[in-house]
Amino acid sequence: MKKLTLLALLIFIGIQFIPMDVPAEVPTKADEELQAPENVQAILKRSCFDCHSNHTKFPWYSNIAPISWFTKLHVKEGREHMNFSTWEKYDDEKKLKYLQKIPKAIKSKMPLPSYLLIHKEAKLSEADKKALTTWANDMAFDLE
Repeated sequence: MKKLTLLALLIFIGIQFIPMDVPAEVPTKADEELQAPENVQAILKRSCFDCHSNHTKFPWYSNIAPISWFTKLHVKEGREHMNFSTWEKYDDEKKLKYLQKIPKAIKSKMPLPSYLLIHKEAKLSEADKKALTTWANDMAFDLE
């Protein structure tokens, strides 16, 4: 049993040296970032920006493997999928696609349940969902 515990401890220590390089902050030009009404911006910052912007607030546990791999992979994929920090670089067609997906995403899967386990403040209220849906629909209408 001691050998098994020692082996597990050595493996745990060893995996700490396998990095997942996803920076918390990526330099961004202000004119490329999403410009939205203050109430919408506040909701997005609280519930979406950790994964969908270049301004991530990694918690302390995001430096401990294997949790770090899971956390940083989600951020990497979130930024690749849709990034509010590079919103103005998207063409109108891509913006429209994202805006049309936002209402469905916030009703069914966003923020991710695994994220909400630790970030209770990110949970979207019905009022938050309504504000985001109205904003997304209005923006999509303007682009069409």
